[in-house]
Amino acid sequence: MAMRRLIAFLVAGVLAISCGSDKSIIKGSIKGLNDSKVVLKHLAFNTQEIVDTIPVEEGKIFYRLKTHSDSPEFYYLYYNSNKIASFVILPGNEIKFSTDTLGNKVISEGSEETLLLQEIEKNAAKVAFKFDSLVKVKSEYDNVGDTASSKSVDYQLGSLYVKQKQGAIKHIYTYPNSITNVPLLYQQFPNGLPIFADSRDVMLFKRVCDSLSNKYPKSTFVANLKDEIAKRDKILALNDKIEEANISGHPDISLPDINSRKRSLSEFEGNVILLSFWSSQDVNQKMMNQELLELYRKYNDKGFEIYQVSVDMDKTAWARAVTDQQLPWISVCDGKGPNS
Repeated sequence: MAMRRLIAFLVAGVLAISCGSDKSIIKGSIKGLNDSKVVLKHLAFNTQEIVDTIPVEEGKIFYRLKTHSDSPEFYYLYYNSNKIASFVILPGNEIKFSTDTLGNKVISEGSEETLLLQEIEKNAAKVAFKFDSLVKVKSEYDNVGDTASSKSVDYQLGSLYVKQKQGAIKHIYTYPNSITNVPLLYQQFPNGLPIFADSRDVMLFKRVCDSLSNKYPKSTFVANLKDEIAKRDKILALNDKIEEANISGHPDISLPDINSRKRSLSEFEGNVILLSFWSSQDVNQKMMNQELLELYRKYNDKGFEIYQVSVDMDKTAWARAVTDQQLPWISVCDGKGPNS
């Protein structure tokens, strides 16, 4: 009888452990907040979804989180509209933290990945502060017409961008198996420019994906990385074809514009024509359009014209990009991609 009770007790213990293995604990203190509520959100790759509203009692919270994956997931704690803490959580983790109502002084333990994520966010905050300071100085120079000093600040902003990218690459190489490399790949400069906007950066995406595929093969982040890599590979292939293209003489091109009207290059015989090839999926080329706009507005009334051919396969996305950017020149696309 005693042996049967012992076995039953052991079985119950094993079951309790197995049933609780998908649970993680988040507990901590929030300075400056007594009896209130905070919101826990979960990152679903590119959007944050509300998980629960957690009561705060005497400045402390205790929450049992039911996880749904064996892979690490990203969670964020909000007070009002302020993100006050960030976590990377695996089943069975017990996260302890302290923060304030602005998220300025975050200390945590219980997850090495969480510490890496918080380091990334601290570095991004430093870059944002430096960026805002430089933009303010540049604006002051622009207001007084000090072009030389304004241009000097532009160089400093460019250097800041390069340093942020270099820091991100160092993190990826230092911690090759860290899930924090995923949000790092999509990090943006404070002005909205992606850190890894260059089409050749696809090699870094592949490096991260290969490492994480071995460690977390079922992760949704890995699956989404594979989709991103496939898209970037297509853009890289299109860019290579454009760069390798050898055009002799003066070709006549006739393709449909956004109104499905055939527009020919020969319409502008006698004008100075810039023949441009691009993809609306490439961030760099969208930025190039902004530079072309200045050129077009300056010289269009003097006989300068732009005939821009899209190598997109998605004509709807191309037409939307042309409309959103308000491109005034001739934009054409037949939706055949590199076979156009």
